Amino acid sequence: MILFSCSDDLNNSSLNEDVTPSRAINKKGYADGVNYSLNNLKVNPDLVKISQENVTIKSSEDKMKNGIFNFEILSNEIKEKLIVGNVLYFKTENNTYLRKIKTVSNNGNSYFLETSEAYLGDLFSSGTIEFSVNTQQAEKAIKSKSNSLVALGENYDKNFTFNIINLIKEYSYEGMVFNPNTSISSTFNIKIGFGNSQNLPNEVIAYIEFNTIINPYFKFDGNFNKKINHNFIEEVPTNLLDQLKKIELDITIPAGDILGDIPAKISIDEINFPVEIEANIAKNSNLELNVAGKLKVGFAYYNGIPNKKSHIIYENSMKNLSVAKSNLTGEIISDMGISIIPKITLLNTNLLHVNGNINLGLKSLSIGNGGLNNESEFLTKGEFYSLGKFSVNSLGVSIYTTELFKNNKELWNIGHLTQTFTLSNFRYYKNSPIPCSGLNSYSFNVALDYKYPIPGKIITDNLEITYDVYADNGSVLEKEKTIKISPSNISLKEFNFNLCIPFRRINIYKTAKTSYLKNIKIKDANGYVALGIIDPILGTPYTQIPISR
Repeated sequence: MILFSCSDDLNNSSLNEDVTPSRAINKKGYADGVNYSLNNLKVNPDLVKISQENVTIKSSEDKMKNGIFNFEILSNEIKEKLIVGNVLYFKTENNTYLRKIKTVSNNGNSYFLETSEAYLGDLFSSGTIEFSVNTQQAEKAIKSKSNSLVALGENYDKNFTFNIINLIKEYSYEGMVFNPNTSISSTFNIKIGFGNSQNLPNEVIAYIEFNTIINPYFKFDGNFNKKINHNFIEEVPTNLLDQLKKIELDITIPAGDILGDIPAKISIDEINFPVEIEANIAKNSNLELNVAGKLKVGFAYYNGIPNKKSHIIYENSMKNLSVAKSNLTGEIISDMGISIIPKITLLNTNLLHVNGNINLGLKSLSIGNGGLNNESEFLTKGEFYSLGKFSVNSLGVSIYTTELFKNNKELWNIGHLTQTFTLSNFRYYKNSPIPCSGLNSYSFNVALDYKYPIPGKIITDNLEITYDVYADNGSVLEKEKTIKISPSNISLKEFNFNLCIPFRRINIYKTAKTSYLKNIKIKDANGYVALGIIDPILGTPYTQIPISR
């Protein structure tokens, strides 16, 4: 009997006819710079798919955005599915709505629905969506009349390029010629996974991969002592700048008859290319740096997947190709930073947003005494830095945020010049009668003479000072006190700054008149260090400096 029953069950074709086919999508494809893959993506069997092909829409877009849908049914099979609690997948020409049905009323074939927000988990029960967009190969989509990417596998002419940054042009600044010579292209990658009975995705992996070439070139006609700050994105022609600062790629992933097309959007809200150059040059000089490589930065978020932990994605293959053999008499300090704010949206709704804020750049310091061929006559250092912050939001609520803290990678460090400068002739002026900290510390205006080994170099940023303060009876009031000071009245020879100095409290009514500064060390923003302050009369460092109030 058991054998008979099993034989009949396995061979009864009518049983197979009663089984509801699994609504799973498995598709892969490529077009216009978009690779997409739908892997066993299972759709809610109670999903009600509505579009202009099977209904006549009577609601305005504003009404539908508020969850109210009015339409006339052209297909009888839809009527059976319009049940409270079912999920509505409603596509119009401009938008895609994913809503849960709250109320249903009708007058003949005319239906009126009130709905509430639905989650991605109401649409997909399992499987993954993956896609990547190469911005270089997506330019055709930006230039197309529809301004959309429809991944249908058609053959397109791929002879076009699109770079996030492509600045290869010389700029002149009163004796300096500078060419950023920088090109950066990128690829966006995202994978979204779904689990049974989960409203939110159980997996989101998103990262951006940059292909980066940075080869700045500096040339000086002669004497040059300046600091320049400029956002070079302003040098991009206005028509291209509009594209750069608001790139928006509409991607359509074909999901077949079950869902039609799944829309997504990738945009770059903002791009900046700030460059800071400080140059102190004595005579004709030139310098060229050559750096290239790839940077991958992003995150992997897992929600309830065993043995998987959310983490940062970071790979940096940037490397120094060469430091050109150039003549340099003086110093060049540069910081070329690039800031990009990308955003990824799925289904053109507020169901899922992936936002990022990425900074990357190249810092360099080069000091030369006439040539780079002799390592004892020059010093050059360079580092690549990056910083990223990402967040995942669904229905306006943050579900995951991660930050990649600043990562610096040294690309080269050649030469042996010691970065020192001299400070001398410490002098101070009348202090404030009002205490600057507590009741026994007073503020003093201090002046110092200074000299760098680079002709014409001046102080341009804040300094860091470390010192000890001793009382008149020899007791220690402050040990290795380190603070930032802001220079003022800067000239080629001297500058001023302010110090708050403590004094010994004798009793409740009296405070000592004199304190002593010892072991003074001052460092500038670029790493030049002065150990001690020189007495201009003796020509040797002060052992201590008395401060009297």
